[in-house]
Amino acid sequence: MKRDLICAAVLLAIAAGYFALASGIGRSALADEVGPAGLPLAYAVLLAGLAIGLALKTTLNYGLALRAAAAAPAEGPSPGFVLARAAGTLAIGAAYVIVVSLLGYWLSLILLLLAMARYQGEIFSRRLLLVSVAGATVFWLLFAWLLGIPMPRPWLAPVS
Repeated sequence: MKRDLICAAVLLAIAAGYFALASGIGRSALADEVGPAGLPLAYAVLLAGLAIGLALKTTLNYGLALRAAAAAPAEGPSPGFVLARAAGTLAIGAAYVIVVSLLGYWLSLILLLLAMARYQGEIFSRRLLLVSVAGATVFWLLFAWLLGIPMPRPWLAPVS
């Protein structure tokens, strides 16, 4: 919270300085209704609005968190549980590394996304399957097609 409020205060100070500098831009006989200072002044007001919005959001979230903490004291997970969850995530990642050379990038990534979502508690559904296929497709398009990075092919795929 403290970091967000400091950021909001710094943004507000920058907006005030920018507004002061933009206000010093002179008027020209050739200027239109907005004038040469219109856009910089609008930017300064917009930046000030963002800073105030960040400060309000942070303050409200802090108040809600205090209220929730007072209502039900939360106990964090035990260190053993955290280590077990991390080990499970690592095991899924290791399985992906082993399987990607057999099944290829796209199919392996679908299985990785499904496995991670299930491991995090998501219920298997058509929606989860669709999201996994869509996610793998987007990553394949990004890396293989757009960036031209060669991806592992399935073990039995013909080489072209």
